[in-house]
Amino acid sequence: MIRPLIYDEESNILRILDQRLLPFEEVYVDARDGFQVADAIREMVLRGAPLIAVAGAYAILMEARKGADIGRLREVISALRHSRPTAVNLFNFLKTIENVLHETGNIKQRIEETVLQFIRAEKDLYDRIGEYGSGIIPPDATVMTFCNTGFLATIGIGTAIGVIYRAFQKGKVKEVIVPETRPYLQGARLTVYEMRKLGIPHRLITDNTAPFLMELGKVDVVVVGADRVVLNGDVANKIGTLSLALAAKEFGVPFYVALPTSTIDSRSRTFEGIRIEERGSEEVIFIRGNPITYPDTPTYHYAFDITPAKLISGYITERGIFRDISDALKAL
Repeated sequence: MIRPLIYDEESNILRILDQRLLPFEEVYVDARDGFQVADAIREMVLRGAPLIAVAGAYAILMEARKGADIGRLREVISALRHSRPTAVNLFNFLKTIENVLHETGNIKQRIEETVLQFIRAEKDLYDRIGEYGSGIIPPDATVMTFCNTGFLATIGIGTAIGVIYRAFQKGKVKEVIVPETRPYLQGARLTVYEMRKLGIPHRLITDNTAPFLMELGKVDVVVVGADRVVLNGDVANKIGTLSLALAAKEFGVPFYVALPTSTIDSRSRTFEGIRIEERGSEEVIFIRGNPITYPDTPTYHYAFDITPAKLISGYITERGIFRDISDALKAL
């Protein structure tokens, strides 16, 4: 597997795989400080809620190793917090770092310990998510996923793709259905890339084909990732997830969400007051720099939608599979 992040300890530089160029080019860009990491997140050089949090952790580590004072660290934290507003993993990590800044003693050492402990814990999560989740995949299954949730979105095998890959290793997956994921085409560009690297049979579809395939009985189970889950179980994920969940409910297809518990927003009961990211019109109007309509056409471009808990069959986490998301927080 290609690594989406490579931290060079000697030079204190974070090398970031530019996912905007995939699947045709594998190019790394160098981030030399925390602000450059924040820029890379905002410009979608990297994406995926778990990977964004790890990149943020490396941003703080780089700054600490440069000798940044608390004022500079707070500026970097602010830049990271404003890079993308909806995915919660990064915010949970930054809250932990802010708590460290209030401690006494060797702050630099405590920051390094906190960051490295967080990254080690992240590396261990995804095999457990995959192993638990593989149990919900029936034999000879056609599995539908959405957006991109594999080794390009995490520092492991992934969340939903981790589940699919582990089930594939057990001989349970016949084929993976990959919706393109307009407008940024994470499915067509990134998930298809991952499927090829992992040797998993797959088929690309337009997003609006997905409900019809369910109606035809061609989908056995849907497994998606998440960018934020609140305590009532509602899920913010890539725009289009809600459509899949509604179709799955209508046609009796199990619909699961795979996530590390760091994706749970334990401070929010609902999505009221949480900003759902809106991005620029150019991502809708242009594909690879080529306009598909008049450049001045007004758009709605929400990056995420919210899927109600009542549409979700279960939550697959590193602590097990749960029907109620709050149980995942209680599990040890």
